[in-house]
Amino acid sequence: MKKFGLLVLMAIFALALTACWPAEVGVVTHFNADGSGTRVITVDIMDDTLSATPIINPDDPDQTEGKGAVLNDKHVTGGIIAIQTWLDENAPSFITVEEATVDGYHRYFTMSYEFSDFDDFLAKYEQLVNLSPNLSWDDFDDAEKPMLEVTGGYTKTLVFSESKAIVEASLDWAVDGIWNDIYDEADLAGYVTKADISVFANYEVTIGEENYQELQYYDPTAPDGDTNVGKMIYVTSESFEVTGTYPNTGLLIGTIVGGAAVIGLGVFLVIKFKK
Repeated sequence: MKKFGLLVLMAIFALALTACWPAEVGVVTHFNADGSGTRVITVDIMDDTLSATPIINPDDPDQTEGKGAVLNDKHVTGGIIAIQTWLDENAPSFITVEEATVDGYHRYFTMSYEFSDFDDFLAKYEQLVNLSPNLSWDDFDDAEKPMLEVTGGYTKTLVFSESKAIVEASLDWAVDGIWNDIYDEADLAGYVTKADISVFANYEVTIGEENYQELQYYDPTAPDGDTNVGKMIYVTSESFEVTGTYPNTGLLIGTIVGGAAVIGLGVFLVIKFKK
């Protein structure tokens, strides 16, 4: 009985020394003047197999709170790199899945798609949301869905908005699939749920010269639980609105050409009447 108790104690101690850290997801979008553009989704996962030493828990950089090192690889069947295969096999056809890259002990999985105009953006967005087995496009009202308002004369103003909720909904197909297909709870069963395996960490939109960013950072004063302070802060805004401008080249060229034609006609009439 004492031996059994010791084994249980050792298992609890081992669990305290390691921690599963969520995949940090970033979404970067660029809009051109005509509403076309690109969206890039990056998944950053700390892979302990890439580090010769334990990975320090980002919520405990001074290692004073006993949160333990990050241990992710064992919780994915086939290891972290298996996520690459899952994305290759399950991403919709309009998404380009890049080969995973490595920087230190971070492994990055990158997906991207282009859209020819804002209607195309909406169509692909809706498809991504509807790929979720838990959510649908119709679950969201118009204020939550992406919108693009274009106004102006010689200077074209684009105002883009969307909610945090629908951005996360457009990612759920991947989070849910990885959770159900290849995530292995192992010794974290009962401690980790689907909501714990990823976090919406970074958001960025570029329109013309305007670049809006909401990026992750460590706040040493943020409360973390009942007694600890200091933790990573991710995207906190519930909605986003970005305004950017572009010169309306088509209108400007049309005005110049039209003006030149008027001037040319005037010169022609002057010369004709002089004759």
